[in-house]
Amino acid sequence: MMRRAWVLVLCLFLFEGTGVAQELKAEEYFRQANDAFMEGGYDRAVELYQKALEVKADLKEAWYNMGAAYGQLRQYEKEMQCYEKALELDPNYARAHYNLALALEDSGRFDEALKQYQETIKGEPEALDALVNLGILLSRLERLDEAEETYKKALAVSPGEADVYYNLGIVYAKRAKKAAAEDEKKKWLQEEVGAYAKAIELKPSFYKACYNLALAYNKLGDLDSEIAAYEKALAIKRTYPEGLYNLAYAWEEKGNIEKAIENWKLYLEVAEKFESEKPFAEIAQRELKRLQEQGKGGTP
Repeated sequence: MMRRAWVLVLCLFLFEGTGVAQELKAEEYFRQANDAFMEGGYDRAVELYQKALEVKADLKEAWYNMGAAYGQLRQYEKEMQCYEKALELDPNYARAHYNLALALEDSGRFDEALKQYQETIKGEPEALDALVNLGILLSRLERLDEAEETYKKALAVSPGEADVYYNLGIVYAKRAKKAAAEDEKKKWLQEEVGAYAKAIELKPSFYKACYNLALAYNKLGDLDSEIAAYEKALAIKRTYPEGLYNLAYAWEEKGNIEKAIENWKLYLEVAEKFESEKPFAEIAQRELKRLQEQGKGGTP
């Protein structure tokens, strides 16, 4: 969980040597472009950045900001070309490396994105966003040792980042799934629990961490803790469909059919608002009907 792009460059300090009038003209176009960008006029911003570059073609900040404007317009190839141009002017321009990494990743060019994240961190070793997003991509590519190491570097920069512990939990879940021996699997599941618990400690409203914590307890066979974690997630966000759905099954496993029926009903009320829940809602309707027909929890 971390996809923030670095913000626009807002100020220039150009007045060195000759050509002050040209510098001032470029700066004025640049300022106007930034104003247009901040007001959501991305097409106009592009036009004005281009005017600034016609006056001063080596203005890396204009190339960078124009890339961000193209990104807002979903013109991703042009976005990347702008960042690449900024990097031709300054190969150590960490902001451009970072935004280029995001654009490459979104385009499915993962190896190139990895390189750009690494270049960002090379120039800015404490760039938290770059560290976290690099970890996410490494985890996505199943390079779990590198992902864990990267997240730990992020925590060295900022120890109180709940998102980093959450993402570490995902790495440990993947390691547990890959583990051949039961004791190794249990070890990674316990690490997973610890990571999500820390994320929740740092950010008590982190309902997704509560939900993932419940899943980890499920894999450990700790039903009471699983239910408690789902309940905590739902106390934060009562309309969280995944939590209601899984909690209904957990209550049935616990033997509390009344609670199971209650949660299926709540789930169905919430699920009707989400098109993505349609296939799960069909399952929920069948499960609710089955429990009611058993006569263990009353009638609808």
